[in-house]
Amino acid sequence: MEKILLGKPVAELLDKKSKTVISDYIAKYNKQPLLTAVTVGDNPASLLYVSRKQDKAIKLGVSFNWLKLSENSTSNEVKEAIEDSKTKSQGIIVQLPLPEHLDFEDIVNLIPHEVDIDGLTTHNLGYLFSDNYKIIPATSLAVVELLKYYDIQTEDKNIVIAGRSRLVSSPLSKLLSNKEFNGNVTVVHSKTSDLKSYMRNADIVISAIGKSWMITADYLKPDSVVIDIGISNTDKKNYGDVKPDGLNNHLVARSPFPGGVGPITVSALFANLAKLIK
Repeated sequence: MEKILLGKPVAELLDKKSKTVISDYIAKYNKQPLLTAVTVGDNPASLLYVSRKQDKAIKLGVSFNWLKLSENSTSNEVKEAIEDSKTKSQGIIVQLPLPEHLDFEDIVNLIPHEVDIDGLTTHNLGYLFSDNYKIIPATSLAVVELLKYYDIQTEDKNIVIAGRSRLVSSPLSKLLSNKEFNGNVTVVHSKTSDLKSYMRNADIVISAIGKSWMITADYLKPDSVVIDIGISNTDKKNYGDVKPDGLNNHLVARSPFPGGVGPITVSALFANLAKLIK
């Protein structure tokens, strides 16, 4: 029977560590650290994600400043909001996705790297290619913490990462192939001609495709490990990438959807904040 890799205990452990650092900061400076979140528009998913971050901030003793900008805000208006937050914030996030008329690269790189708790600036992503990196993008960090917590061995394992996003796949492929994890990492994507053949040879599959139940049991090698990060909406219902039917006696371990990586991601964001204020 497969082991279900629940995210809740991992998130609780991260929160406990973050709370200690945040409490020390409050005692030292006699004020709460401030996290500023910028949203542009009324995307329901974005607003939900930020509200969860706000709830976590309150729980951990972090002051939360939510800057809600209209859908038609200009690039200059978004930049001005970030500029105004730089000196008073210990962490800044710009919630994705941004409206199409805004240049993500241009905007995210206005965030000083020392308050970039999402780890998405060019500076912090570039540091992943050194031995001195400090900030890992939150979803990638969530996966790493999940693997560590459940003692999933990565050394000399064939690891397939499906998708090539800036938030997940690119950082993870670098991290899991470094000397700490020593994985044999392959990245597959929408232009990969035979996705199934790659996954069938993988000891660990990490999927961030965002296509409802695309991966079925016949894609996966028996006794492999599957981490499902993908999320998509079909007929007003959310799904992960991996269809759970037929997996019970097929895999060694699997992160469920929901309840797997998701609960860890927000906690990972505050773990990054704790690193930056420590």
